Amino acid sequence: MRLLFGTLLALGLLSGIPAPAQEQRDSAKTVVPDTTNVKPASSAGFQLLPKLGLGMSRNFLVDIGLIGYSYIPDKSKSHYYDANISVMTYIGRHTMVMPKLDLQASLFPIDHEELLCFNVGLDAGLLTDFRQSAIMLTPKAGFSLATGLLRLYYLHNFLLRDKTLFPGYGRHGVLLEINISVLQGKGFKLM
Repeated sequence: MRLLFGTLLALGLLSGIPAPAQEQRDSAKTVVPDTTNVKPASSAGFQLLPKLGLGMSRNFLVDIGLIGYSYIPDKSKSHYYDANISVMTYIGRHTMVMPKLDLQASLFPIDHEELLCFNVGLDAGLLTDFRQSAIMLTPKAGFSLATGLLRLYYLHNFLLRDKTLFPGYGRHGVLLEINISVLQGKGFKLM
């Protein structure tokens, strides 16, 4: 019986009857889609808690993003555009809070692999110590690494009211941000 079964199996293989594994391989062939009219892909969207920043001015700075919108064109790793609503807290002898709108953009790459880029940004917010308040504008410039995941900024604060109103705000500062909004849209992979 075994000899008969083995002979039939050998005849089947020799006669060109496809085995089940061969049928699966043949059916798994893919068709390449036509990409002539496809626009370059991009990643954009809203994200809750998009960033965390730590820095130093006259006081210790904590910048927490509440909601953010990020746009990253995939054709270039060096460009991104962000808008965030966040809260910066100045912690020190004079503790202050500033709800703000934060705009950031990458201008151009510094290295040929486009991982290190030059960035600019602008913060506009209401600085308050809960007794008095004033509008503050903060232009910033710096560098980003890994499509904006890590950002290091120099800040220059302009208080649009009496400069002696808040003695602890500090005109100059440095801020390091971890911006997780660049991870959205691709299953949390770096773009």
